[in-house]
Amino acid sequence: MKAYIDTHVPEFLRRKWVLIVGLLVVWFVLGRIFKGVHTLDIGNSEDTPTTEVLGQFAANIRAARAENPIFVYIFNPFRQGIESFVEVIRAVISDPAPGALIPVIGWVGILAFIGFIVFATSNWRTSLLSMVLIFGCGVLGMWTYSMDTLALTIGAVVLSLVIALPIGIWAGLNDRVMKTVRPVLDLAQILPTLVYLAPLALVFLIGIAASTIATMIYSIPIGIRITAHAIRSLQNGPIEAAESMGSTRWQKLTKVQLPMAKRTIILGVNQTTLAALSFVVIAALIGAPGLGEPVLQALSIRNIGDGVTAGLAVVFIAVMLDRSTTAAVVHSNQIPLTGKPLLVRRLSLGAAAIATIVAIMISRQQLWAAVFPESLDFRDPIGNWFDAITEWFTTTFYFLTTSFNEVFTLNILNPIEYLLADAPWYLTIIMISVIAAIIGGRTVAILSAILLLLIVWIGLWNDTMITLTQVLIATTIVMLIGVVLGVAAGRNAKFERILKPFLDAGQTLPAFVYLVPVLALFGPTRFAAIVCGVFYAAPVVVRVVADGVRGVPKEMVEAAIASGSSTTQVVTKVQLPASKKSLLLGANQGLIFVLAVVVIGGLVGAGGLGYLVLQGASKPELQGKGLAAGLAIVLLGIVMDRIAHASARRS
Repeated sequence: MKAYIDTHVPEFLRRKWVLIVGLLVVWFVLGRIFKGVHTLDIGNSEDTPTTEVLGQFAANIRAARAENPIFVYIFNPFRQGIESFVEVIRAVISDPAPGALIPVIGWVGILAFIGFIVFATSNWRTSLLSMVLIFGCGVLGMWTYSMDTLALTIGAVVLSLVIALPIGIWAGLNDRVMKTVRPVLDLAQILPTLVYLAPLALVFLIGIAASTIATMIYSIPIGIRITAHAIRSLQNGPIEAAESMGSTRWQKLTKVQLPMAKRTIILGVNQTTLAALSFVVIAALIGAPGLGEPVLQALSIRNIGDGVTAGLAVVFIAVMLDRSTTAAVVHSNQIPLTGKPLLVRRLSLGAAAIATIVAIMISRQQLWAAVFPESLDFRDPIGNWFDAITEWFTTTFYFLTTSFNEVFTLNILNPIEYLLADAPWYLTIIMISVIAAIIGGRTVAILSAILLLLIVWIGLWNDTMITLTQVLIATTIVMLIGVVLGVAAGRNAKFERILKPFLDAGQTLPAFVYLVPVLALFGPTRFAAIVCGVFYAAPVVVRVVADGVRGVPKEMVEAAIASGSSTTQVVTKVQLPASKKSLLLGANQGLIFVLAVVVIGGLVGAGGLGYLVLQGASKPELQGKGLAAGLAIVLLGIVMDRIAHASARRS
């Protein structure tokens, strides 16, 4: 058969993109012919056999929580232990203990303590920046909320690192352990954050414990992966020298491998901390205290001013954590001080420690130093100013915020959604499976078909297709932006430096924060969810593409230039084809990041699976449907991830 195709079918018809375009045309025609047939669309209040079973399962868990031995002797004590640990941190910096009027440390003491910790691990400039940023949270009127967020983040990071570092070191040293944990790490990467919330709230109740555990589930895989990479990427020379000197495995680990890997491990702490902060804000959906509360309230009542001020406070904390941990990485890699510089450093640390102790004592003695002063609270003026700016922008640029939204929805979003959601379910499965076969091979096609059939069995096919539509459109836009900016950044170092702060900000900000300004500009629409997905995923794709373009051998580029190729020809004929694997990796990462945010877009009118998850989390009668929607999100994510991975592998 293959020989016949090679002999009789023209070469251009054997190209993957030609086959895929042909399939899309056939799919579109058949979809229009059979529009509205066997779409499996059900109402929000209706149940399927699967969602009914899951709803009854959730009800049984709620009923058995006080009597079932698993809950009484395992889950409940574990929940209480986690909650007690975080409450201790909150009592120190944010929430007074029962019977107390103020936390253990007032705001002046907290500023001084943060400044000292950052100074001790990096330098005075980063210390000063950290104190200014935290002070800014108080100026925004978000001091208590900010301290709650910081307390939950610290608690989750400490607990995450206690688990992640030993497992990461073990996986770095042992291939069998790495093979065991890798599937779990891969699943954690493609699993949207919203999926964790409902099951954990069901088992551990809404509140601090469930929020912290959810944050740990999100953060631990990052710590494990980076720690294992740090151990595995070490040079063999020093390790072999230690072995030849008779060092034991423990001595080799503690005296050679860990010191050599320290810089990368600290980077892992940085990434784990930022991931925890990102999730702590989202965890407001299951009762986490902190800045997620005002953001969620702003989304509920469209109070843009309060939402933006809370979002800015999140940004301040994120930048503070990112800059301080990054500076610690740089500091750890510096040559140790000696002589007079070392003496000056020690004296400076001593003076800073004394000043910190004095500040903490004052914050416990004086009310003005314990509670952030109302005279420095500018929440209302700042919120009103943002409200005015939003009103002016949406009125002045009506063509962009409303007209473009409508045109895009009518001419792009709706037709694609009709193709996926209003066509017969079996036609869509066949077409996706055939495309998967063309891109990734028979195994990927079979896996895709099985997982899509499982979504049909769950009974949420139509909602899944609505979500898939938004993900595909957002990913397409992300790739267009990523390729254009990534190529420019990869070719021009100056442009990359200009772009870097925006990319850093995009990767540092929790996805939850994007929702407020996007909601203000575009209202509660599917388009708003797509815009959020683009904002969240674009920085990652830009960086991956730029790295791929930079990695193209200079000889290839110089040869193309010498042969008279224009800049456009060099990019399209040399650099992009040579960095094909990076482009496909960017598409894979873009898909996963977009899916995570489009699902959260249920808060801004996106509909689909995200809306069902949120409904299930807030209404017990819809909890079965919410759990089923979470399962459908997982299956959809695996399908897209496997197709993208297979494409990158076969390229």
